[in-house]
Amino acid sequence: MRENMINLRSLIFGLILCMLFISHVKADLLISPTRVVFDERARSKQIVLINSGSKTMTYRLGWDQKKALTSGGYADLTAEELSQFPVASDMLRFSPKQVSLKPGEKQIVKIAVRKPKDLENGEYRSHLLFKALPNPKRQEGTHNAMSLSLNVRMSYSMPVMIREGKETSTVDISEYSFDYSPESHRGKVSVVLNKSGEKSTFGNVLAYWSNSNNGQKSMIARVNSHSIYAETQRSEVDLVWLDNPFTLSDGILTVVYEGESEYRGQTFTTQQFNVSKENISTFALN
Repeated sequence: MRENMINLRSLIFGLILCMLFISHVKADLLISPTRVVFDERARSKQIVLINSGSKTMTYRLGWDQKKALTSGGYADLTAEELSQFPVASDMLRFSPKQVSLKPGEKQIVKIAVRKPKDLENGEYRSHLLFKALPNPKRQEGTHNAMSLSLNVRMSYSMPVMIREGKETSTVDISEYSFDYSPESHRGKVSVVLNKSGEKSTFGNVLAYWSNSNNGQKSMIARVNSHSIYAETQRSEVDLVWLDNPFTLSDGILTVVYEGESEYRGQTFTTQQFNVSKENISTFALN
């Protein structure tokens, strides 16, 4: 019984170490930029990796194939989906294949594209994978304790896209929800974005509120760097509430999806909603 308890404690301790290691890896690798887009003219790009931690880390690079989800995030492509998905990795080459970074050290990863002459118009995407390769950690115990060996592999992936053709996608807003907590003076704004077209979009989603009493307009919520990928026609977005002044009343909610990066200066959509005080759902925040 006592031996089982020791084993259980060792297992729990190992899981805690795994969780700590995962958080540590995410914080220790800085990547810039976090997405790469090849337009019709671009032939090569660079990614900068920086080890911001206190230990030497090694990362192996490779390709991963994922699809975007309507509610955000990604899922691995099934074999059937992969056979139909416009992957980009077949047209891309990167170097180096593996990097080892000392604390504070920087490494440049170069990506080159080579497109076939008969490439069809559209958008092609793969995800460049950075897999951490930690050194095995081994803790030796007494004959009653379990020997624990950790070999956790943490990874981060970023989208790399190839765009062929000059067509762009259009976006509109079909739904919104607006909740507010008078006690905490904080709210929730969610919208549904609908995309038409074969290219992804990228930009910031901004929510402004105009109070009917004084007509003053202020930004109340936003989400930065939001993509609607080529295979996704609908995107559900929860905006982050800001600490700007807000008074519960009748008013106008204006939602703007403005382009960033290669879409800087472009506005995908702007839509206004007349909102009555009675239609704003209230809730209590803990």
